[in-house]
Amino acid sequence: QESIHRVLRNFKGMGEKKEVSFEWLRDFYIKRVSDLFDGFVKYGNADQFLEELLLTPPSMKHTNDGKIGLVDPHGVAEEIIRTRTEVACEWKDIMMEVPSEHMMFRKALFDKQMENWAMPSDTNKHNVPIQTEGIFE
Repeated sequence: QESIHRVLRNFKGMGEKKEVSFEWLRDFYIKRVSDLFDGFVKYGNADQFLEELLLTPPSMKHTNDGKIGLVDPHGVAEEIIRTRTEVACEWKDIMMEVPSEHMMFRKALFDKQMENWAMPSDTNKHNVPIQTEGIFE
C-alpha cells in the first residue's frame, strides 16, 4: 500500500504529464481499498491488487478538466513494483537499526535499575529518608 501511495504522490507531483495516470490509478485504488487494504488484511492482498491491475486492458480516460489520455495499466503496475522494491529496501535498512536502538533502551533501563539498587537502605525509590530508629524497639 505504501508503494501505491508513493506512486500516486509522484504522479500528482508530475502535473499534466501524469494527470491521466494519476486520476485513473486513484480511481482504481479507491474502488478496491476497502476490500483489499482496510482492517484485517490477509497476506497477498497487495499481489491481488497488482494482478487486477495487470489484467486491466489499456483504456482511454477523460480527466476532470476534460482532457483525454491513454492509460497503460502495465506501466502503472511496473512503477508500483519498482517503488515497492525501494520501500522494501528502505524498511530493511530501518529494521537493521532496531537492535542498536533496543540496546540503548536496555542500557537506559539497566542504568536506572542499578541506580535504584544502589540506593542506601534508609531511602526509598523517591529518595525520601525513611525513619528506622525506634520502630522495632
